[in-house]
Amino acid sequence: MKKSFIFILTLLIVSGIQTIYSCTTAVISGKFTKNGRAMLWKVRDTEEYDNYVKRFAGPNGYFIGLVNSSDPEGNQIWGGHNSKGFAIINSASFNVNMEDESEVHDLEGYVMKRALEICSNLQDFEHMLDTLKRPMGLAAHMGVIDALGGAAFYEVNNYTWTKYDANDPNVAPRGYILRTNYSKTGKKDIGYGYIRMQAASHLFDQIPIGKLTTEEMVCHLSRSMYHGLLETDYRQMAIQNNAPHFINSDDLICRFGTSSMILIEGVTKGMDSELTTSWIQVGLPFTSAVIPVWTWQEVPNILKGSKKDHLSTMGLMASQLKNLIYPLKTAERERYLRLDLLITPDNNGICQKIEQIESPMIAKIEEIETSDKQIPPTKKKGLLSEEVDKYIDQKVIPLYRSMLSQLNNYER
Repeated sequence: MKKSFIFILTLLIVSGIQTIYSCTTAVISGKFTKNGRAMLWKVRDTEEYDNYVKRFAGPNGYFIGLVNSSDPEGNQIWGGHNSKGFAIINSASFNVNMEDESEVHDLEGYVMKRALEICSNLQDFEHMLDTLKRPMGLAAHMGVIDALGGAAFYEVNNYTWTKYDANDPNVAPRGYILRTNYSKTGKKDIGYGYIRMQAASHLFDQIPIGKLTTEEMVCHLSRSMYHGLLETDYRQMAIQNNAPHFINSDDLICRFGTSSMILIEGVTKGMDSELTTSWIQVGLPFTSAVIPVWTWQEVPNILKGSKKDHLSTMGLMASQLKNLIYPLKTAERERYLRLDLLITPDNNGICQKIEQIESPMIAKIEEIETSDKQIPPTKKKGLLSEEVDKYIDQKVIPLYRSMLSQLNNYER
């Protein structure tokens, strides 16, 4: 009986760890993208369900970061970029530091904030890693891009780091590197996210080299409903009216524990480094509209934390819809997703409605950012600001008011 109890307790603890710390991430070189701009991608899983976006001033200019609402000062950052075009994300690794008895751990958020404060490129970051006090308190993959086209993952533990260069064809033949929650340098067959890795690998394999777009990343990969082990795409089944109302979303890239998504799009040679863009979904990606953020202006109010509780408006609206699509009140709530509300054959599901406003906005932003016309930098940034303000005021807010007003109808 005692052994059975210990075994069950262990399973519960392991399951909790997967929910609290798991993420799906990618470092993508300009070789793989349609516009030649490198990208970082993080679908963030954590029990810190409430996030907001904050802008900071540092020695290298401004930087923006994704922050937990429980961290009002923004002492830790979980993905972001600075005005020099340096950007960073992470995902936790559970197969390193296995035999290390050090009590120093969980410093990733602090390290990433410091990197955004002082780093301009990959070399600066490597120097920072070399000079951090040991043990570093790290067990993670840290994805980094810079304005020079650099793009790499760094597998880090308490004492060492190993670089995986997305521009090296021997390391990344197609121009990208994926990571979930186990390291190549760690113990084999330990860690989490193997099925999510299967899903992400399959999805990226379907995209021809040089054809990946921001829209594909934001609207489809971040909201993927493809199950890597079962090789089943629930989204396509729902479109064809051939899916169950409820699905177990535990092993999907986007699931109950997903608190946000950040896609950081770098710049190409000759572009202003301040045009590095963080595309952010605050809240569950299934129910959150993406908002682009730059360092040269304040964070849009819809993404900022409130003065009272540091909850963001976007996060609150997304959370109300999340409660709708995960309606069970029992312990199984975190596993079972109501698919029929997200995707419908008539293109009227929650995800589809959000994507219908996102797609034209993304196209317009990229048109302005990459325009060959001799538009003065100040004017270009003004056009971008106007486009985002118009999108939020005329599209995002009205859509969410409409969807939230229909909650009672959805629940039937």
